[in-house]
Amino acid sequence: MKKLLLVLLLTTVLRGQNSGTTVSITDTDEVRAGQILAEEFAQKEGMRSTPQTTKIDEYLQAVGDRVAAHAQRKLPYRFHFDPSPAFKSAVGLPGGQIIVGGGILAYMDTEDQLAAVLGHEVEHIALNQCRDRLIKVLAETHLSTDKLEELKVDDFLPGYGHDNELAADREGVKLAMEAGYSPKGAIRLLRTFVILGQQMPNTPAEGQKRLEERIGQIETLGNQREVQVSEKPLSLPELHHL
Repeated sequence: MKKLLLVLLLTTVLRGQNSGTTVSITDTDEVRAGQILAEEFAQKEGMRSTPQTTKIDEYLQAVGDRVAAHAQRKLPYRFHFDPSPAFKSAVGLPGGQIIVGGGILAYMDTEDQLAAVLGHEVEHIALNQCRDRLIKVLAETHLSTDKLEELKVDDFLPGYGHDNELAADREGVKLAMEAGYSPKGAIRLLRTFVILGQQMPNTPAEGQKRLEERIGQIETLGNQREVQVSEKPLSLPELHHL
């Protein structure tokens, strides 16, 4: 019993040394934090609603709903379009907020590619990677859940590391496949980035290696499930005129 108490005391001390405090949040806290961060992102990017962006938002939401329906965490997932051509990625924020850049959409020609990207971001959230980062940021900045307005979105934009990104890829493609999409879309999109990297002389070799690793993982997943599904055309022909 004394040994157990000593272990618990040591764990508490180490936790305090690492984060300075122990933070507990509810799903409601996380959802609210995500809404605040998404609004901050939109303001920083100068995102403005137009009839065209609203239509794209609705399309992203429709595809995202089909994918997120299979996620292990049931949250109010919300999908937003950032028309910036320089934003060649997507970002998941705590509580279900997901923003997709015009730059990455411009590389897509099928809905299956979009589903894989949305699935990847959904899994950053569903696997609690975004939630864990929120807890970490709150602890490091000594913010309580009644001061979520003081959060900075820049703290939530960096990636989640090699293993977590692979997990988001793997589980995200599974979500897309369960929603009826082909894993070939994800493979083709990643191969596009491989080709783009090869055309840029300063692309790090490690980055190219990781892309090939991600492709290999998805190919294995597709082979295991013997998926025979045709890709669906992307339903945004006007997208490329943004």
